[in-house]
Amino acid sequence: MLRTLFIALAIFSLTSLPAQAQGALETAADAASRFGPSVGQAAPALNVMDASGAPRTLDSLMGEEGVVIYFNRSLDWCPICLRQTLELEPYAEAFADAGWPVTVLTYDDADTLGQVAERRGLSLTLLADPDSRTIDAFGVRDPIYSDPDHLAYGVPYPITFVIDRDGVVVAKFWHEAGLGDQRGYATRISAEDVLAAVQAR
Repeated sequence: MLRTLFIALAIFSLTSLPAQAQGALETAADAASRFGPSVGQAAPALNVMDASGAPRTLDSLMGEEGVVIYFNRSLDWCPICLRQTLELEPYAEAFADAGWPVTVLTYDDADTLGQVAERRGLSLTLLADPDSRTIDAFGVRDPIYSDPDHLAYGVPYPITFVIDRDGVVVAKFWHEAGLGDQRGYATRISAEDVLAAVQAR
C-alpha cells in the first residue's frame, strides 16, 4: 500500500508538470529508487543520540508497528527543515497511536537539537548524527555538498523511511524534485500523506 502511494505521488508529480520539467523529475524519481535502502531491504543500524544526549538504537525507537524516520538537513540553519518539523509536531501523537512513532534525524549535535526542542516546544524525538555516520550508513548524504568546509557538508538529502518491527524498510518518501541545483530539498511531502499511508497499513 505504501509503495503504491509513493509511486502514485511520483506519477502525479510527473504528469502535472510541463514537459520541460518532467525530464528533471524523472531523473530525480530514478535517483530515489537507488537513494538509501530500497523498500524490502533491511535498514542499517542507527548510531545516534537523542536531544537529551542519550544513545538511541532502532529498537529503542520502535512502536507497536515500527518507526518513521525523517532524515533532514538541520534544525539550526535550515528554515525549510525547521518548518517541516514544526508542521510534523502536531501529528506526533497520531503517528504514535497508529503504532509508528515519528522521529527527525539531522546532522546537528544533541545540544543544538535540545535547544531547538526547548525553544519551539517540540515533543517528537529528535536524533543527532553530527558525524553523519548513520546518514552514511543509510546512504543518504547529499552529494552536492562535497567540500568539507561547506556548512552543509554531511547533511542528508531530505528523505523519509518507514521501518517495520523486523527492521525492514516498508516505504520511503522522496522529497521531489531532485538533488542540488534542482532544490528538491525545498519541496517536502506532507505529514498528512505519510500519516495516512502508515494508518492504511
